[in-house]
Amino acid sequence: SEYEEAEEEAWHAVINGNTLRAQAEQEEATRERQLVQFCRRELARLGRVDVVSDVFRISSTGSFGTLNSLRLGRLPGVSVDWAEINAALGQVALLLVAVARESGARFSSHALLPMGSYSKAYKL
Repeated sequence: SEYEEAEEEAWHAVINGNTLRAQAEQEEATRERQLVQFCRRELARLGRVDVVSDVFRISSTGSFGTLNSLRLGRLPGVSVDWAEINAALGQVALLLVAVARESGARFSSHALLPMGSYSKAYKL
């Protein structure tokens, strides 16, 4: 009868709807697991990054120590602009503050205020 066919179609629609919802929930759960796995891998990768080495390139050029290619100091007969020396010392101040913060060290008698070429050291 028509009624039985309509009832059977309704049941099929309910079953199909439930099946589709279950598949969508399963796909969502799979995406969530994949996202968690990705986040764990990314966190592990970022844990291996050495920010200090990436940001502060410590090296030498001839007789000069350099930090991020800025020469630290002067030599007789070799003129280095004060702007470059001040910029290098600003990088030193920033590096010291970063290393102290990372290691939990505290300066007992002085404080550093890294401000690029205008960095300051204060007596506490």
